Amino acid sequence: MRTESTSTNQFNPNWTNIAFIVPMHILGLTLWPLYVFLGGGIQWQECVAFGFMYFLAVLGINVGYHRAFSHKSYTPSNFMKWMIVLGGASTAEGSALTWCSDHREHHKFQDTDLDPYNINRGFWWAHMGWILGSTSTKNYSNCPDLSKDKLLKHQDRYYGTWVVLTCFGLPLVIGFLLGRPLATFLLAGITRLFIYNQLTFLINSYAHYFGRRPYSTEVTARDSLVCAILAQGEGWHNYHHRFPWDYRNGHRFYHWDPSKWIIYVGQHLGLTSNLKRTPMTEIFRAQIQVQRNRIGSLNPRSQFLFEAMEAALSRWTVLTYEWRRFKESVEDKSSDQILRVRQSIQRARNDFKFHYSSWQRSLQITKGSRCPKS
Repeated sequence: MRTESTSTNQFNPNWTNIAFIVPMHILGLTLWPLYVFLGGGIQWQECVAFGFMYFLAVLGINVGYHRAFSHKSYTPSNFMKWMIVLGGASTAEGSALTWCSDHREHHKFQDTDLDPYNINRGFWWAHMGWILGSTSTKNYSNCPDLSKDKLLKHQDRYYGTWVVLTCFGLPLVIGFLLGRPLATFLLAGITRLFIYNQLTFLINSYAHYFGRRPYSTEVTARDSLVCAILAQGEGWHNYHHRFPWDYRNGHRFYHWDPSKWIIYVGQHLGLTSNLKRTPMTEIFRAQIQVQRNRIGSLNPRSQFLFEAMEAALSRWTVLTYEWRRFKESVEDKSSDQILRVRQSIQRARNDFKFHYSSWQRSLQITKGSRCPKS
């Protein structure tokens, strides 16, 4: 249940959203603990069902609505698209058209009054106040690509039915099959909905308040390990706002981002294709720009290191683009010519990393010299 892309200082109650979200959050917070307290107990069946429904939600929102539909960072297969639409509906966060329309507005007008969940209106507004206090989005003019899709149009038109069947009906059916219908419905259905919604909402609130901004200081979005863990990889938010087309939010292999791993593995199973990645040269360039802007004036040595690093990065960038063009025109991928080009790129990369390390050490020395002595 998403909202129109305006963020004025007014709170216009969306009674449809309020009537659904407020009761569901109260029930999600209380029913399962009450059931356990009254002797219902906890067994493996409902826990397994909870895990499955939570995975389906991540598949729908993180992997699907966000990275596949909103940003076109990869292409899902038809089967994958069906799973995404089912998973997205199971979260009751809106149809794919509504969710993506709002999210594209968020990126286009970030941190302004035209941003639906503008953080400058406060933590609460960005978290969920905008859902309760704005009219629901019906204008999909910024999603012409998605508006043509028959499956997405059907989900949007019959959204209420999709939610009832996937968000509540599916956990109940699974519960009957496992012999624990009530427990499974409460934990994998209602409580899971409450937990997933709240952790997703943190990306719009917490991840715009707390964390680091290593790739861009022009936006409020921040990288937060806390949010990355809680929201299955969505917390690398500063990187995402700087490079929204990348299928990865955490670009390093050690960055916690299960959503990128699902997409990556999916390409080997025929479920995903055309995965988009930001070149490492562009990532380093963004980091260097942020570091340079924070320093101000440079002493002669730092200026020399900065220029040497920039020159090395430029060489690496040029060779990388030449390599891409070159390998498309060469049929024999094992030729000596291919090997020589790759070796040139490796030398350029190593040269840059040497100068980058020297630059980082100079930054540490500069920071240390500016600290007042005790």
